[in-house]
Amino acid sequence: MKTNVVKVKLWGTNVGYLSWDSREEVAVFEYDPSFLKLGWDIAPLTMPVNASRSRKQMPWLGNKDAVYRGLPPMIADSLPDKWGNSLFNSWLRDNKISTKNITPIDHLSFIGSRAMGALEYEPAEKLGDDSPFSVDVQRLYHFAKQVLNERESTVLTRENSILWQDLVKVSSSPGGKRPKAIVALNDDTGEVISGQGTIPEGFLHYILKYDDSSIFPYAKLEYIYYKMAVDTGIAMTPSDLRTYEGATHFLTRRFDRIGNDKIHTQTLAAMSPLSTSYEDIFATIRRLNLPYEDSRQQYLRMVFNVLARNVDDHSKNVSFCMNRDGVWRLSPAYDVTFSVDLAAPAYVNKQSLTINGKNKNITREDLEAVARNNDILEYNTLIDGVKASLSTFEEYADRLNISKSLVNRIVNDFVRV
Repeated sequence: MKTNVVKVKLWGTNVGYLSWDSREEVAVFEYDPSFLKLGWDIAPLTMPVNASRSRKQMPWLGNKDAVYRGLPPMIADSLPDKWGNSLFNSWLRDNKISTKNITPIDHLSFIGSRAMGALEYEPAEKLGDDSPFSVDVQRLYHFAKQVLNERESTVLTRENSILWQDLVKVSSSPGGKRPKAIVALNDDTGEVISGQGTIPEGFLHYILKYDDSSIFPYAKLEYIYYKMAVDTGIAMTPSDLRTYEGATHFLTRRFDRIGNDKIHTQTLAAMSPLSTSYEDIFATIRRLNLPYEDSRQQYLRMVFNVLARNVDDHSKNVSFCMNRDGVWRLSPAYDVTFSVDLAAPAYVNKQSLTINGKNKNITREDLEAVARNNDILEYNTLIDGVKASLSTFEEYADRLNISKSLVNRIVNDFVRV
């Protein structure tokens, strides 16, 4: 597997061409001249289509920071994180492909049209028929755990070879650490099929997050946090729990899909690579000229993350979406859950993005200072609303039979302001 050049596409249109400079270990990207005429500014803060470099057909170089793996930030967003990378490496081993000379361009060709968001990459590695197929959630869940846990190649048998192909098709593109699958769900029948490619009428696109631990109820906690966040007024896509053979998994509707249309999506890490604080998010919102509602939404999310102890609030957990008119908006919130390691010392469990220059011991005064500096109206009402929503945590947890001892430990970790 050696792909030195891929064509980047968006909504069936050629965006440009991406090649790999093996000597410098960095990607080189050039816009297609015909794409520049469309006015779709798909990376407005890092590779603007109206920049002189773009107009003069000069190349944009990738970012060598580890987060971007030598790719331009806009394109690096298409690569997965821990889970997807583990699956890709396992696929390489089982196809007897050495990882020694594999580049991020190869990984993009492996992902092809299965990337999150709307960008696609050609030539793409063919992974069989792209038609939707029925997903046996529990069998795939157990096989996913097997693949993730085995250090050596998964032994392919007649029984699991089809499972392996299915797993690669539905699980190789999402970000994040936990095992997950891209599926489509029919709410009326409960049928689950693969969510890559075009899905039939009556189905909707979802991400299924496997509950990969019988000790810590990841899925149930994320569902409770979803409920509390929505109660607070935070915009999120519809989410639910599904139980298969005693294992409960978390399902959340994809915001980068409307029917079978793909929505161009960029994380904060891609949109503004130097951002390390919540103030940087508000600055990005202003640079994109987004409406006040997006600033208000982002403030609510910041307060909720702090008070409810979602410390995994890094720059890939904030996103922006662009429609076909070229209009950008803040995406719905996602990956909102209790993310403190209760067994770790306090210094480990710090906010990933700083607030008023701090990532721990954040006070109401810090939250208020951010609000005043970013023209957030009625911020005290917003803070008190988040506090009120957290008071329902124990009630939600009791309905889902989460142990009292864990509930108490989580509640005791909430930030009081």
